[in-house]
Amino acid sequence: VGSAIVENKETYTTNEKIEDEYFSKTKLERDEMYSKMLESYEKILSNKELPETQKSIAVQEIDKINNAQNSIMIAENLILNKGFEDVVILVNDNAVNVVVKIAFLSNEDIGKIQNIIEREFDVSLDKVNISSRK
Repeated sequence: VGSAIVENKETYTTNEKIEDEYFSKTKLERDEMYSKMLESYEKILSNKELPETQKSIAVQEIDKINNAQNSIMIAENLILNKGFEDVVILVNDNAVNVVVKIAFLSNEDIGKIQNIIEREFDVSLDKVNISSRK
């Protein structure tokens, strides 16, 4: 009795695979960074020897991180709902960087993304950078 082995053939070209990995890898790195930051602030809160002023600052920073993560999740989902294949949002010092998976961004596409980012992050458009990757 013979058996056939069917290999799973990759349908991606090398460049497409690298681009697909860019979005998932960047999101993973972003989420790991936030987790490490939250962990550091949680250690401050659990340290009984630190003054309440430091703990208060830690609570504020935890709130900022949680708010940023929430805004990122909502904005990424809203952008995906506009028909984009993939998106990653990175926030740094009140600047919001958006990378969408598309070959070409039209002015209409940029406007849709800007409206979402401006609303979800309460940031002026001069702090928003939008780019594309395919």
